[in-house]
Amino acid sequence: MLLLPALAAAQRPGIGSLGKRAPGIKRESAIETPPPPINIVNLVIEHRQDLYLSDTVFKRVVALKRSLDSTNAPFLRRIDSVTRLFKNVPIFTEPTPAHRDSVNAGKALVKEMSADIDDNIADAKDKVFVLLTAPQKERAEQIEDQARKASAQAGRGRL
Repeated sequence: MLLLPALAAAQRPGIGSLGKRAPGIKRESAIETPPPPINIVNLVIEHRQDLYLSDTVFKRVVALKRSLDSTNAPFLRRIDSVTRLFKNVPIFTEPTPAHRDSVNAGKALVKEMSADIDDNIADAKDKVFVLLTAPQKERAEQIEDQARKASAQAGRGRL
């Protein structure tokens, strides 16, 4: 009778069970997903009332946002696919040279895709700022700076 709880616990999936993980073990990705970029187009939409956007300007900004989202979607999907591909990092073994090379290629690809997304956001920012008046541009830049500061402070806790 004293062995029954131990036998029952031994039947649960754990480290020694055919590829199943113990509940407390978390597998990390060899490639980290970059933090989401500060998207000024989204910020302008979120702060429509603070910027006193007219309905016409707001509709144009929303159209630019949709275009930007459509342009960035393939890049975001590819980043997600690459990070998922390298989700299962070998825990107890040294990775092979081929695995290290593929991880490095994946990191380079994620970096390139992130740079493309940043470029697209910068282009969209230019298009949005053409629609804004000087005081609206100034206020939008203040909102963007606040978002960047908040993002930097949130990221400080991560290593």
